[in-house]
This record gives sequence, structure tokens and C-alpha cells, in this order.
Amino acid sequence: MINAFWTTSLAGLAVLSATAAGAQTPETPRRAGRGGATMTLQDFTARAERRMLAGDVDGDGRVSRAEFQSGGKSGKGGKGGKGDPARRFGRLDRNGDGMVDRQEIGTVAARRFARLDADRNGSLTREERAAARTAAADPDDTGA
Repeated sequence: MINAFWTTSLAGLAVLSATAAGAQTPETPRRAGRGGATMTLQDFTARAERRMLAGDVDGDGRVSRAEFQSGGKSGKGGKGGKGDPARRFGRLDRNGDGMVDRQEIGTVAARRFARLDADRNGSLTREERAAARTAAADPDDTGA
């Protein structure tokens, strides 16, 4: 009776182990953290929200033009990117209310993600992200 119990238990463990090992196939992309292999739209949007909302000094869940241009809590804000901060803020503030909220960040992040996802497979690889950085740094790149 005890032998039957252990035999059944060990057989069950073997099946569970084989199932778990099979679920981790090479085609399953690693989710991106710092330096991860791939980044999903969800990862990309969450990172954009964290970065943008770091400038939310008053904690209302939105970034005002003043918070963006002053750098907010991060000390960077609008100063961290290329070009005129006021113009960049205007592109982010899709509804023109003078505030950038999560929905607007998500909209802009989704559009950027689609541009960066060269093979259109729904995830960004290190190579795609590196290519985007290289293209952004290339003064001869037309962005086409």
C-alpha cells in the first residue's frame, strides 16, 4: 500500500516535471526586464508610464506642462529627450488639456512600439531596440 502510494506520487511528479519543461520552449520569448531578450507592448507601455509619471510632482497621476518642462521628481522630465520640450509635450498631450495622463502615454507608446517592431511579431527584440537607437543617433537618417 505504501509502495503504491510512492510509485503513484513519483509518477505524478515525473509527468508534472515533463509538462513544465515542455512549457518552456525556445520559441517562448523571455520577457524584458533590464536587458531582457524581448519586450511586449505591455512591457513597453509600462516602462513609458513609469518614466513619464516620474515627473508627476503633485501625485495626481498626470504630468502637467510645468512638471514636464521642469523635470519633475526625476530632474529630467522634458529635458531628457531630443528637441524642444514644449513641442514634445504638445505631441504627448493628445487632447490639449495641458496634462499628460496614462491613456495619452499608452497611445503614444503603442504608436512608437508599432514603429519599432520591424518584423511585426508583437515583441521588440534587443536588435530592434538597438536599431532604433542607432537610427535616432544617425543625423543622415530620414526616419523613413
